[in-house]
Parts: sequence; structure tokens; C-alpha cells
Amino acid sequence: MSPKSSRGASNQQVGRAGEYFVVAELNKRGAFAVPFAGNMPKIDIIACNRDESRSVYIQVKTKRGGRSWHSSIVGSQSMSPKPDETNFWVFVDLGSFHEHPRFWITPDWWIKDDIYRTHQAYLERHGGRRANNPDSTHHAIDEKRLSAWQGRWEILGIFE
Repeated sequence: MSPKSSRGASNQQVGRAGEYFVVAELNKRGAFAVPFAGNMPKIDIIACNRDESRSVYIQVKTKRGGRSWHSSIVGSQSMSPKPDETNFWVFVDLGSFHEHPRFWITPDWWIKDDIYRTHQAYLERHGGRRANNPDSTHHAIDEKRLSAWQGRWEILGIFE
């Protein structure tokens, strides 16, 4: 039997795997974290510090290869830093079957601003309209854009 180069999972399984890897990493680092199965949009994980004095809400974006994650321009806007941010995005690259996942942790305000600025620059290059499908809200987030955020678990503020 030859070694697998990818995990061979459906998109839903990939997303769920990313969420569980993030929960495991948070708990391994000393936080309390659980996947959120409620009906709140854009919250996949709720986590807190040991004394429960700080809680954070995490949206997880997972890929299993390639250069980018899939997102949307919906909700993106020009934003300034929020020193008291409690909402975060964690980007997970599951990699190949024999690799450990890699993580990028960004504040919600930062990624919304980044998506907005990147999309506006794209529109400027294309005469103010999407080149192929003007109605699309899809937005790809290239790994290079997140380089400063790789492994930045401490920004969550829930570890001692």
C-alpha cells in the first residue's frame, strides 16, 4: 500500500478536523476550549483561560493543501486595531497525511480589514468590477498574507 499524500476527506470532514485540531491545541496549551455546535454564525470554538476571566470566540478556516483558504468579502470592512478583541480567526493547513497541521491566528478586526483592503485593490486593477463574476462574494486568502500570524497563539490572551 502506498503512502497517502492527502487526507482524502470531504470538505465537511476537513472543516471539522481543523476545528478539532484547534480545540486540541488550545487545550494542550492550557486553555479550556470546546467546539461550538450552536446556531451562532462565524463561531466554531469558544475558549477561555483557566479562571474563566477571559473568553474568546474563534472562527476556523481549514485547508488540506494548496496556497489559499476560501472566505467571503461579506462583512469585510476598513477597521482599526481593537486592543480588547475577543473574536479571532484560526487558519489551519492540515498538510499531507504525514504532516502535523500548521496554524495562523489573526484578530477578527485584522482579517476583516485585510480582506477589505485586498478586495479593494483587486477591484481597482479590474476597473471597479470582478473580472469573471461580478456577483461573486468569494475571496481567497493566500498563505503569504498571513505569514506574520503563524503560530501566534499568545494573541488570544487565554494562556498563563
